Amino acid sequence: MGRDMFFERVEDELGFESPDWLLWAYSLAKYFHRPQTRDNGQRYFEHCREVSLILLDLGPTTSEELAVALLHDIYEDQFVPAGMIEKLFGWEIDDALRVLSKEKMTYRKRGLIEKRKVDLENYFRQIISDTLLIRRVKLADRLHNLRSIDVQPKERKLKKVRETRKYILPIAATTDARFYRLIDDECNRIENDQAA
Repeated sequence: MGRDMFFERVEDELGFESPDWLLWAYSLAKYFHRPQTRDNGQRYFEHCREVSLILLDLGPTTSEELAVALLHDIYEDQFVPAGMIEKLFGWEIDDALRVLSKEKMTYRKRGLIEKRKVDLENYFRQIISDTLLIRRVKLADRLHNLRSIDVQPKERKLKKVRETRKYILPIAATTDARFYRLIDDECNRIENDQAA
């Protein structure tokens, strides 16, 4: 699906023309992730777009939620200049992206950025207690990751399923039964494939 088809779908679902800044989010995600590929060889940006499409499928959604979905890995995977996201998209989107990142950043002098991993327990505790937008983006992200996990080694797949059952399904249970069912189905599919 190309950009024009994506935005036609967005506008059909939202019922109005998408704001310019949603196109900025699309373009920025594509730009920042341009050197990356996923383990299956696909351009990394396709994952960001697929997360947005899942949110459209499991709507209702908002322009803000779609922007966060498109940009959800930008802080974790890239070095983004201090204040850039907030200036372009506002405090709420910047904050959501920071919450969704498993790496926390400290900006130093001369544009240097220090990143450190966050404890998984604390990370998921914050997500489950945060906004509906943050929870839905995280659920769509995990659903797409599970759907595209087939190229991973067996142990990595099973580890992801265990993590999903421990942390993600409780988030889904308090957020949206449709996400719960779809994510649980993917976990079962992966486990059954590995047992065969």
